[in-house]
Amino acid sequence: MPVYDAAAPPPPPPDNRGGWREEVASLSALNVVAGIWLIIAPWVLNYAPGDPKWNDVVFGAIVAFLAFVKIGGAYRSTGISILNAAIGVWLFIAAFTIDATSTASWNDIILGVIVFVLAIGSAGASERAAGRPAL
Repeated sequence: MPVYDAAAPPPPPPDNRGGWREEVASLSALNVVAGIWLIIAPWVLNYAPGDPKWNDVVFGAIVAFLAFVKIGGAYRSTGISILNAAIGVWLFIAAFTIDATSTASWNDIILGVIVFVLAIGSAGASERAAGRPAL
């Protein structure tokens, strides 16, 4: 037990919620990068004609847009992060259902996991900021 000088005020209590806004912004910024990669990946990776380029482009744009919304001030909105996490799950599923080549499949597996993990991390930080238990 620490000993304090009686004349000195006690130290402030630790801030258990400090840094949550930076955490949300950082995780969301990484999801913006993931979304941009999804948009350009079909051309950078030279997807085959049978691969659904539209899937990566559309969902990449949604991921990037929702992450920008979080960065723009919706720090406490858990729902936005949950929606991005659901998109991450869809990308993972798409790798096994609609992708025709291993290039597109591996890209969707990897990006699906990345988007999911970043979104759940952002949602957890938002929950802690609101004083609720993290997901």
